[in-house]
Amino acid sequence: MTEHPSGNVSATALRQVRILSSLNDEQLAHLANQCTWSRCDGATEVLIQNTPCDQIYFICNGRVSAKTFSGAGKEITFAELTSGDVFGELSALDGQPRSSFVVTVEESLLASLGAETFNTFLDEHPQVMRSLMVELASRLRQADEKVFEFSTLSSGNRIHAELLRLARAHRDSDNSAQIMPAPTHADLASRTNTTRESVTRALNRLKKDGLIDTSRQCLTVHNINTLTILAQATAED
Repeated sequence: MTEHPSGNVSATALRQVRILSSLNDEQLAHLANQCTWSRCDGATEVLIQNTPCDQIYFICNGRVSAKTFSGAGKEITFAELTSGDVFGELSALDGQPRSSFVVTVEESLLASLGAETFNTFLDEHPQVMRSLMVELASRLRQADEKVFEFSTLSSGNRIHAELLRLARAHRDSDNSAQIMPAPTHADLASRTNTTRESVTRALNRLKKDGLIDTSRQCLTVHNINTLTILAQATAED
């Protein structure tokens, strides 16, 4: 669904996007007026893999998942992006087809900008270009980390490593974390290239050891340091 928020509201929404944090209110308002705004329900397909791209998207509120599917139909999740993130930037920069499907995980407010307009904007605001470079460098590091995990860790250890990433993103001050909403077993399997059965076994072991508690709304990690040790281990699943 497309909507047109007022100037002040839209500029405030864009203020949350990390690569735009260096812009002043006037610059944000001007950019907001150039964007197309959409409020999407959960499970809305926003981008389709291997299709031409002419838009970059700013996530002003909500959550999306970037994923692909193997030849056998197995779902593989590349990343989950939340408020403040961007997507579609690679295709907007190099003009190549989209590298993944992007689907909303929950109701989300998205602002999109044409690729040509976005590239002109980057030329005019080099500080935003640098912020985008830092963002892409962070994603490359995360991708390298996952390649290492897939090459060296058992399925159980990969599940521990993914839980550790989520726990660090939701860390409390006392070495614990409350991950909300709790990832589903299917979601964790997709993120780690394992099966739901492997995820169930791994989570049950962690519960038995008192390291985590789970509910439909929240997954609580009681000791991030201990989870770090488990994620770095090389024991068989």
